[in-house]
Amino acid sequence: MPDDTRSEIWRVLSEKIGHIEGFSSERDMESFLMNNPSVIGCSVADAQSNQPLVRAQVIIKSDQGGLGRVDIIGLAPREDNGFELRIFELKNGEIDVDAVEQLIHYLKNWQPNSTPRKQVRDWALGLGLKGVDETTIDDILDQPIGVLIGTGFKAEAIRAALDSDLRQQIRGLRLARFRGTSKSEYYIIAEDQIGTIRTKKRYWSWGALIKAGLINKDDTFILKETGLTARPDPERLDYNWIMVIFDEPSTQLLLSKEKEILAKAEAQSDAYVKRWVPKALEALRNRKNMAITLATGLSFFAFGSPVSYWVPTDYWIHQKSGKSLTELKGSLFKKK
Repeated sequence: MPDDTRSEIWRVLSEKIGHIEGFSSERDMESFLMNNPSVIGCSVADAQSNQPLVRAQVIIKSDQGGLGRVDIIGLAPREDNGFELRIFELKNGEIDVDAVEQLIHYLKNWQPNSTPRKQVRDWALGLGLKGVDETTIDDILDQPIGVLIGTGFKAEAIRAALDSDLRQQIRGLRLARFRGTSKSEYYIIAEDQIGTIRTKKRYWSWGALIKAGLINKDDTFILKETGLTARPDPERLDYNWIMVIFDEPSTQLLLSKEKEILAKAEAQSDAYVKRWVPKALEALRNRKNMAITLATGLSFFAFGSPVSYWVPTDYWIHQKSGKSLTELKGSLFKKK
């Protein structure tokens, strides 16, 4: 019987192929990101806008009257098919505790500043993005995400960010250059350090589900465990920001729990919750549309379910087919 075992000898050669380097200055880093916004997640794959989704140098005034210059502000796609506002703090070097505190300062002083907010509001509306309009823009502006960008992160800086009251709003990205031994070789290293800021996102809308024959525009969806019923907003079928309208029995049921909903929202430590819940209830009283995340959130504060209302598609069931929105989205992408 032949013996198939054998010994092999390998020769391993070490060869320098290049080196990691920073940018020449923070202005150089800023210029690079302004010209390559996809690196920081501020781009849309389907060219909804012919304008960049980033802008530089927005002045924010603190409660004490001091001024600060935000390096970059941008719009980025969210997992729920809407957009989020991002405030970027750049450092051409390691991110330290001072940089974290500066970003927290910007986040805390964003809301009281009417002038920069109005400027950013007008700019965002002017981009012409589906899902960014007068019905959604204030929700987008009410909960900015802060992003730290540097060539490295000190351990104590990461800890300061994670220990902050605003930790849910803070992200971090390591950004450096790799330059090959050949001067023509040039790469960028972008590595998440706190959370994730770049997503490979696939867009969908009610209109896409209708065109694919998966639903009809008048179909209804039932929210698991609560029995609340809603339908797609017929005037927002092609928006990537998914908008729904509750039916009358569901509207009446939620309004009967309005005081309880408001009390639970007021007890939350998250200031954004205290802002969006009253707005969503006002939309409900006026029989107007709202984002599916907010509709699911009202259910949570009324009935305690579902808990993960910011990612709601598992909980909404298509009444005709019995499939969840997650399953319908999956079928849509398979057809593509």
